[in-house]
Amino acid sequence: LSGIFLLAVPAAAMAQFYAGLEGDRYAITLKSTASQLYPQATGGEDLHFGYRLRNFAGEIGYGTSSYKSDGNFDNMHLTRATLDGFYYLPIFGGLNILLTAGGSEINYGISTDVRIYTTVNGVNRASNADQTVLHGDEFDWRAGGCFSFGLDEFELRVLGRYQPLSMGNTAENALSLDFGINVYF
Repeated sequence: LSGIFLLAVPAAAMAQFYAGLEGDRYAITLKSTASQLYPQATGGEDLHFGYRLRNFAGEIGYGTSSYKSDGNFDNMHLTRATLDGFYYLPIFGGLNILLTAGGSEINYGISTDVRIYTTVNGVNRASNADQTVLHGDEFDWRAGGCFSFGLDEFELRVLGRYQPLSMGNTAENALSLDFGINVYF
């Protein structure tokens, strides 16, 4: 084991700042008491800034994911401020196994489409609006793993994470899958 560690240290990047962009997909496990109209998946983007020192990295980020209804389900949004730590375990070349843990402050909201009918000067009008069904915010830990592949100033990575999301006691957890790129400077 110590031989693997000694080989891993020189293979990692030295000290660098980086910025990254990720596309994400969240799968949310709802409790059986939750409305069957609540969406169980969202998709969106995350932006983050970080610092890598050899095999360790820390980053701060902001992201948003949403589900826009086609009328059959409710709308959902998740907005996140994140702080994560990473450990890089080099395999060979630029390929790494990546372990991550951190926290996420999530603001969430679920709304339903409503149609509003009004009469103005004897003319019937209809308009669409959103009515809030559920909203709030919470802080959760999150952890996961992935692979990354780095080439000089770029790094591509795939992250899988678990997060004990409760959304006002309607959900049990969330699993996320992120695909992203980091640019080192």
